[in-house]
Amino acid sequence: MPKTVTKSSFRHPKYWGIWLGIGLLKLLGHLPYQWKFPVGKFLGRLLYKLSSKRRRLALANIRLCFPEKTPLEQQTILESHFESLGISLMEMTIVWWGDHKKNHANACEREMVNFIGEENLQQAQQQGKGVLILAPHFTTLELTGLFVSFLTNYHAVYRPHDNPLMDYLVAKGRSIEFSDGQKVEPVSNANTRLMLKVLRAGKSMTFLPDQRYRAKGHVEVDFFGHTTKSNPATSKIAKLTGCAVVPTFTRRLPNHQYEVEFLPALQNFPSGDDAEDTLRLHHLYEMEIRRNPSQYLWVHNRWNLEEY
Repeated sequence: MPKTVTKSSFRHPKYWGIWLGIGLLKLLGHLPYQWKFPVGKFLGRLLYKLSSKRRRLALANIRLCFPEKTPLEQQTILESHFESLGISLMEMTIVWWGDHKKNHANACEREMVNFIGEENLQQAQQQGKGVLILAPHFTTLELTGLFVSFLTNYHAVYRPHDNPLMDYLVAKGRSIEFSDGQKVEPVSNANTRLMLKVLRAGKSMTFLPDQRYRAKGHVEVDFFGHTTKSNPATSKIAKLTGCAVVPTFTRRLPNHQYEVEFLPALQNFPSGDDAEDTLRLHHLYEMEIRRNPSQYLWVHNRWNLEEY
């Protein structure tokens, strides 16, 4: 949050719309857990009808990545994706105001998740050189950080919001306090010095590496058969710190449960070629997206489409 912004300034009328939305979301957070999924799907279908621009973008992305699918199959993924977006709003209420905020050690949210490959994360941490937990932009993003906190303390990298109130609320909502007083607090992706310091100290850090990146130093790499500007930061961070890189995927299951899979730490990474490293990561993301297409974040303009 910028130094010129104070909490008292959030009372200004220009923020009242945000406070109203957050208040409604918090109210929905009191719903029983089994109701959160159907309510989330309803919100997603409502968003589908109201957000024509995002709907067109998501469909254009889906068509770009799955040209082999019929128009009906593409439309099915689109509609399921918006339902997934709606559910992600309900998942936000769990992360921001859930039982874990009061008692992290015995939080009821621990019953929601099953871990696959937990030993891969543990083995990477035992090397003592820090662990970069890669978590691409799926709609389960909010819950990923919470679930990881049930296994280990870590630092969460995020992109600060342009709106100062939203930035404050997101940072506060995603902060997690452990029973021993330690905290998981978001770290700005612009704070490279702190990120490197964390990893060099042998600690773990979540990182979201897959969105569009047009700044200086980008690489142009194939993703779903189309060249796109991408961020080589994963390779650069690994080179500077010697950390292990553990790809991590969270899946929302049909039975209102979740699974988080930690793949083995990448071998021979970085290779010295940032573009090849990024392409290697893209292949991993593609496999997971094809396995679970509706839960990827299709409403982001990843391929820099000019018309949709």
